[in-house]
Amino acid sequence: MKKSMLILYFLLFAATTMAQNIAFEIKGAVSGVMDSIPLESATIYLQNNKDNSLIKYTTSNRKGEFTLSGNTAYKEATLFVSYVGSKTFSKKISLQSKISLKPIYLENSSMLDAVMIESTLPVTIKQDTLEFDPKSFKTKRNASVEDFIKKLPGVQVDFDGNITVNGVRVNKILVNGRPFFPNDPTMATQNLTKEIIEKLQITDSKSNSEIFTGEMASGDAKTINLVIKEENNKGAFGKLSAGMGDTGRYELAGNYNRFNNQRNLSFMGTGNNINAPNVGFGTKGIRTSQKMGVSYNEDLGKFSSLSVNYMYADAELENRKTQFTEYIVPEAPYFSNLSNRSITENRSHNIDLEYQTLLGETFHLNLQSSFASLPSESNYNSNAETFDEFDELINTSTVNSTDKVAQKEFRNTLHLTKKIGEQGAFVKLTLNQNLRNLDSDAFVASELLFLNSNSDDILRNQFTDTDDMNLSFDTGITFRVPIFKKKIFVDVNYNYFSQKDESDKAVFDFNSNQQTFSDFNNMLSSDFTNRNIASVPSVKFNYRNKKINAFFNLDYTFRTLENEDQLRPELNIKRSFDIFTYSGGFRYRVNRRSVFNAGVQLSNMIPSLSQLQTFTDVTDPLNIVRGNPNLQPQNRYAFHVDYRTNNFKKGYGLFGKLKMTLDNNRVVSRYTINDDLVRETTFVNIDGNYNYYGYVDVYKQLKLSESSAMRIRLNGSVNHSKRINFNNDIRYDVKTTMYTPSLGVDFEWQQYFDINADYNLNFSQTRYSLDGFNDEEITMHELNLFSEIQIFERLYWENRVRYLYNPNVSGDFDNYAWSWNSGVSYSFWDDTASVSLRMYDVLDQNINTRRIVTTDFIQNTQSLVLQRFFMLTFDWRFNSLKKKLPKPK
Repeated sequence: MKKSMLILYFLLFAATTMAQNIAFEIKGAVSGVMDSIPLESATIYLQNNKDNSLIKYTTSNRKGEFTLSGNTAYKEATLFVSYVGSKTFSKKISLQSKISLKPIYLENSSMLDAVMIESTLPVTIKQDTLEFDPKSFKTKRNASVEDFIKKLPGVQVDFDGNITVNGVRVNKILVNGRPFFPNDPTMATQNLTKEIIEKLQITDSKSNSEIFTGEMASGDAKTINLVIKEENNKGAFGKLSAGMGDTGRYELAGNYNRFNNQRNLSFMGTGNNINAPNVGFGTKGIRTSQKMGVSYNEDLGKFSSLSVNYMYADAELENRKTQFTEYIVPEAPYFSNLSNRSITENRSHNIDLEYQTLLGETFHLNLQSSFASLPSESNYNSNAETFDEFDELINTSTVNSTDKVAQKEFRNTLHLTKKIGEQGAFVKLTLNQNLRNLDSDAFVASELLFLNSNSDDILRNQFTDTDDMNLSFDTGITFRVPIFKKKIFVDVNYNYFSQKDESDKAVFDFNSNQQTFSDFNNMLSSDFTNRNIASVPSVKFNYRNKKINAFFNLDYTFRTLENEDQLRPELNIKRSFDIFTYSGGFRYRVNRRSVFNAGVQLSNMIPSLSQLQTFTDVTDPLNIVRGNPNLQPQNRYAFHVDYRTNNFKKGYGLFGKLKMTLDNNRVVSRYTINDDLVRETTFVNIDGNYNYYGYVDVYKQLKLSESSAMRIRLNGSVNHSKRINFNNDIRYDVKTTMYTPSLGVDFEWQQYFDINADYNLNFSQTRYSLDGFNDEEITMHELNLFSEIQIFERLYWENRVRYLYNPNVSGDFDNYAWSWNSGVSYSFWDDTASVSLRMYDVLDQNINTRRIVTTDFIQNTQSLVLQRFFMLTFDWRFNSLKKKLPKPK
């Protein structure tokens, strides 16, 4: 009853608020003062006179005309008209139902002899860059950069902090144009606050060399650059947080940033045992993790810059898993039950260095170096039973293992670019080097027992010493020749690649007489050297103008693969492959809001040496693997088209994509199964695999009133594929169709109420060509809900709810789960500090159950998850030059 009354009160209050709003419509036209030429894409926006908050904005059309309409509770406001390179026009107006303005003429900024009006555009479009003003987007108090990004049109942030812009992933986060913990982009979005940001820029991701030469972006990814306010570029700011919970749970975090124009220095550290995101090495089980790092950036004079980043991470993951698997075999399916427990500790030291400089105006040098040390330790225990279709036990197995790994990796990349003339010609030299070393010591004790069989049981008690070294070198040179007036170019390129992989795996059986691991096991040991050498000449044709960017690339690869086996020299192999590939792309900018892309590609994937060599691998006694030296390279034909459009004026956007691939000579596994359910696997080439994929994403922003707004997002994908496989040496086809519609709704009411909800449906159909196989259908429902309510001036209530339902999970596993986290927080000390009390897994129903279907098995899995606990947390934010924030209304 109380809940019903609360909902009714809220609806009545919202309706009353909306009823008091004034509907307005402002029409006008904007031109240049010197030539009276209409100004297209000028930004027109209306601000509240009391707190300068944004009421509504739009842009002018080709004729310079605009219509600005909406609803507001204020009777007076200020209208701004801005255009790049021109003085900003402002006018205070009394809002009425319809207002017609006289023609507006903007003066060129070079003509001004007076102080220009200071104002910031909510959205500015500069060629391929979108620029957003944080002050124009309402967020909760003390919002992070991630909270701000979630409010931007066409931008999506998932639960792991990954960002997409109109369906395109964001792979770089920069601060003032410099790298900021490049190995973890969420360090910027989740630790920096919105209040220190002057503007946020979204652009196509480019390498430093592409930026220098003015080339179009070679990939399909986005970069976000956070521009820090001028006052924050001359001070220190950061945050400290500490939380303590019941059952021994804790969370610590802190960051300190000191910016001084040309020099940025940042420290950060986190530690928790509550599976907090982006601080560990996985999402399953219970994770205890620590992370700390430092980021340093400095401009060395006018033409050089240096960036150094160091990150240390340590995560211990404990997991327990139960698993039921049905193996699909013609006429004789079989089943297995598995339970295991694992504890894994991963540590990492990462150092990244980048230096770039301009030597004169035409020569650019960029050097990138990185070093990583990745030690790890793991303990694993498992028990498994395998049954036939009549529920008769065929075999049992147990495994107990420990593994200690020390891995180091050293990478260097050098780019040298020289511009030639003024028509776009250049020469580019690229050098890449990568060295990786891995040492591993592993102890394994296992038993494989065959019941009602004449086969011998397999008992192992072994020590394995592994020493791997991988060295690769890649160099390329590109020469661009302009053909016609900075529009048509030809790139001539040559690339050389050399990789050497040395692997020494020595296995020793336990000698019971000597009580040591001293008996060398030749069958399980290996000592080989692999070489991969390739030469690739290519030519690329480019065309570009203001609306079109197109290219077509042809290359021919001369590749040699060689394997030398020191223990079995009779198995040495050497194969040569001569491969022709091509790729083409077309981008057409329909208008300032819309882009059309198309691409075609013939790519090639060569078999790995492990698939080619005839060495018999019996590491897994239930799956014996032998290579095929006659494998051919796989050819993949791909075609895609996509279309993006965004209308910030009307608050909607659309992204759609279609992609098709066809594989010939695809390498697949071909296996047979004996009476003891032991597989013998090899590899073959097959033709006829294909995949069709379609995706659409639509969003619409609604300004319900001056105090409330809503955003609706609808997306979905369809994926249809055909895979040809072999099951117990019988060829068959598997056709899979997947549908994944999703609906999301965001609603906000001033700073008092903010709710985000989304529903996802995953439906898949799997059809087998063999009569003995049962077709499969899987449906999975997911509902996510997030809300934040301001109860009093400084008291907030936050809820995060997740519901999962998988009706196809077998009866031995839970097929649904509720996960509800709830908490209240109170801010004080002029909003620089807060204390919060949170309860995780309120309903105590959090589980991790999933069901997967592949070409030859169906699997149900349930893993260990974190259970309910309470957490009391204190947060403190500091800023040496922070201005006093206005009190919330």
